[in-house]
Amino acid sequence: MSLRSSGLRRMAAAMAVAGVLLSGCATEEGQSSSTGGVTTNAPPLPSPGTTVPGVGTYIPPTATQPPLTTQSYPHTIQDTNASKAVLSLYKQAQDARAAGHADQAEALLERALHIESRNPFVWQALAGAHMDLNHPDQAESAAQKSTSLGRGNPYIEAGNWRLIASARQARGDAGGAVQAQARADEIARALSTN
Repeated sequence: MSLRSSGLRRMAAAMAVAGVLLSGCATEEGQSSSTGGVTTNAPPLPSPGTTVPGVGTYIPPTATQPPLTTQSYPHTIQDTNASKAVLSLYKQAQDARAAGHADQAEALLERALHIESRNPFVWQALAGAHMDLNHPDQAESAAQKSTSLGRGNPYIEAGNWRLIASARQARGDAGGAVQAQARADEIARALSTN
């Protein structure tokens, strides 16, 4: 057997395999599909509503865009179903932080967590109070807990990644701080386009 005939046989086998694979790309309606940039040579698609012999009425596939999920997430604690007691403690904590009393804010937020331990906004505020008190490890831990409870809420995540960046910077982890800030910026960009 010559090298040339061996090469031709391999090429013929490869073409046969490719043909089988491409024939599997056709849909039930007789349409062709493209995979990985390779399109089969199928006849053009019929007009919607046209009867195709042996197939039936051609109904084109519908493409739906996923809904914008950012609109369904609460932006602030006031947008949640937080109790009046938690909202009051949260506001008092924010006022205490603004007045430079991070220790009071921390105590108020811990009381709020005794009422609603799964509120990501309270955990996020607690992370901020920990940062004010120069407790970066506790701040990062609280921010991560907030993100976990936020279940994909980009408004929560963006703030938490900023807090995590600050905590890492305070610990001397410059690389980790850059990564966390990049994640915060990425989420903020995505929010600005919605």
